Amino acid sequence: MLWTSMDTFLFPTEQNATVDLYGLGDRCLHERATRRLDGEIYCAVHKVTDWNPLISDQLTGARENGEVLVEHRPGDGLFWIEAPPFTTELGYAESLLPEGLLTFYQDAQRVCATALQARALANEPPMVSTSSCSEESSSWLRR
Repeated sequence: MLWTSMDTFLFPTEQNATVDLYGLGDRCLHERATRRLDGEIYCAVHKVTDWNPLISDQLTGARENGEVLVEHRPGDGLFWIEAPPFTTELGYAESLLPEGLLTFYQDAQRVCATALQARALANEPPMVSTSSCSEESSSWLRR
């Protein structure tokens, strides 16, 4: 079998999701909190793709503000969602913790890192989105 450089970087989907979660946890410890990072975390824990094409300053600004263009279930269509502030607000960071895991940290970024890495190591299933695609979440499309 002939191996190419592309072959060495392909991972099975489940393993890639684990790498993403663990890597995002590491980033929470080493990068400053940003809304862009919150958006990446949202997509990783829900195992959805941000379909924002980034073809304009407005779309790039949306990503920087934690807004992601996602389809939660096939056929539901794409909707703009504002990611929760996982990296700055403790309550949102704690919502990422797998069931039964507690932490004594009072810093959102450390709790976020702990939660993401624990989810990766425990191979937790994706979180179920409780947000509805309401007028508020899709209003960005009309801007």
